[in-house]
Amino acid sequence: MQQVEDIYKHSGKQAVLLLHSFTSNAREMKHLAQVLFEAGYTVYAPNLAGHGAAPERLFASSMEHVWQGAQQAFEQLIDDGYKQIAVIGQSLGGVLGMRLANRYMTCHALAILSSPVLERPIAGLEKRVKFYSQRYLQNNGATEQELADFLSEHFPRPAEKMIALQRFIVGSQREMSELKQPLFLAKGMLDDVVFQESIDLIADAAQSEVIVKKCYEKSGHLLTLGKERDKLAQDVLAFLKKL
Repeated sequence: MQQVEDIYKHSGKQAVLLLHSFTSNAREMKHLAQVLFEAGYTVYAPNLAGHGAAPERLFASSMEHVWQGAQQAFEQLIDDGYKQIAVIGQSLGGVLGMRLANRYMTCHALAILSSPVLERPIAGLEKRVKFYSQRYLQNNGATEQELADFLSEHFPRPAEKMIALQRFIVGSQREMSELKQPLFLAKGMLDDVVFQESIDLIADAAQSEVIVKKCYEKSGHLLTLGKERDKLAQDVLAFLKKL
């Protein structure tokens, strides 16, 4: 798994920014992006800062880098002339999407997939980083000894960055009540309760006149990669077309 490339396909006058989850990459949004592109939307799915590359890049990034990168991605679409931009974010991507929606008038719709606003154990976040590292090294042919040496050298991770990520997520509770754009909210019914409850909290707090909330009975956390990804894609497409 070398550096994962951003997805940017130009089509119609309406653009969609797709933001992936923590410790993932742009490929997470590939299927949904392709469905929207074929329906006539310009789609842009960038890799968040530090993601889609070697673990050392992720270690060197910060939550501030990720947030800055999300803003730069949105502004790239503005610079490219798009006046109507929808944001679709999965997990951390949805948290970023809420903040973008409250800061850019050009954001005319927001889809939030499995996004947390409630606190989770720091140990769980580090586990995600460790899994990301293992997967990357294994996919690039690391031996068992090389993998063990790498994990021994780099883990446990400094707690400060995990705490900063947690604070960024929980701090987004302040963003919920400011949302006014049409909202599409989705949760997997096999996902952890904290994510399901977070989606419900966003639905209750938002000021949006249009709120579409969908539950996917056979899906876990990453809806864009799950068994019901086709259904999700069609639901998101129907939501965008009605705007």
